[in-house]
This record gives sequence, structure tokens and C-alpha cells, in this order.
Amino acid sequence: MQHLKDEELMCAYQKGDMLVMDEILRRYKNPLFRFAQRLCRNKEEAEDIAQEVFLRVHQFRLRYTPSGKFSTWIFSIAHNLFLENFRKQKWLVLWPRKANDPDEPVEFASPTLSAAEECERQDLAEKVKRCIQGLPFLQKEALILREYEQMSYEEIAVVLNKSQGTVKTLIHRALENLQNRLLSLAEEIKGG
Repeated sequence: MQHLKDEELMCAYQKGDMLVMDEILRRYKNPLFRFAQRLCRNKEEAEDIAQEVFLRVHQFRLRYTPSGKFSTWIFSIAHNLFLENFRKQKWLVLWPRKANDPDEPVEFASPTLSAAEECERQDLAEKVKRCIQGLPFLQKEALILREYEQMSYEEIAVVLNKSQGTVKTLIHRALENLQNRLLSLAEEIKGG
């Protein structure tokens, strides 16, 4: 089964081969969990949303058409779940802050850094994460899909149900906003 494309697995699942769901889970549970955790920050809520995505994959399996990439379809389901919950204001959307997140850029401390320097570095990293967290939701979501999930503008457009132009604008504005926030942070650090 590992040699089959995602779309082929889903078509087999539609035809009643329930065992292929194990392979779909193996391929997508971690990327969906990481995506969810980046948006909601809470591990338990991220697990819940990832599980709900797979429940909806099962529920809507007969609606799937292999005209596009399966990854786009499954991330669209995750996006729609976030919008539902965001509208209900069930979740507070924050950036992950765990030092042991394997998908976050990791800075390894130099063995020559003092404890004070390391503390300063961690404090700066927290401030940068807060800058990222402060981005508007759609900008942050588009940026996460682009930078962390390595999706194309076309795929992100499908996931967010927006035009490619809108996606490009969202990412451009996210980067501009992030740059402005980081410049303000740098000035604050310089002045303080």
C-alpha cells in the first residue's frame, strides 16, 4: 500500500477497502496534528481537530473526487473545522511555544554561551513567536501552509477557498506585518 498515491488510497477507501485508512492515517496524522497545533497551540485541542479531520474523511469519503491532490482536500477539511470552531470562539489562536516542537526552527545553543546569554536568546525567541502569533488569522494560516506544509499557492487557494491572488496577497501581507513587528521589536530591544 505504501507505493500507492494518496488519491489511489482514497479511491480504494471509497470502494470499501477499510484497511487503507491505516495508510492514510500514517501519512497524514502528523502533518495535520502539527498544522492544528500551530493554529491552536493546545496539544489536546490539536489532537481533537486531527481526529475530527479523519472522522470527516470517513464521513465524506463518497464526496471525494480525485481531480485534485488528496493533501489539498484533507487540509481543506482541517481549515473548515478551524473556521467553524474559530467562529464559535472555542479556540484561542496562538503560536506554539514549546521548545520541543520538532517542526519549529531549532536554535542549538553554542557550548560557549553563558546561562545569561541563553536566557536572553530564549526571551528573544519568545518575542519573535509572539510577533508571529499576532498576525491576522488568515495571514498566519496561509503562511503556515506555505512555509511549514510546503504547499503551493494553488493548493493553499483550494484549502482556504480563496483565489491564488488572494493567497499571494495574504502571504505578502503576513511577511510585511511580520517584518514590521520584528523591526519594532528590534528597535525596542535596541532602546531598552
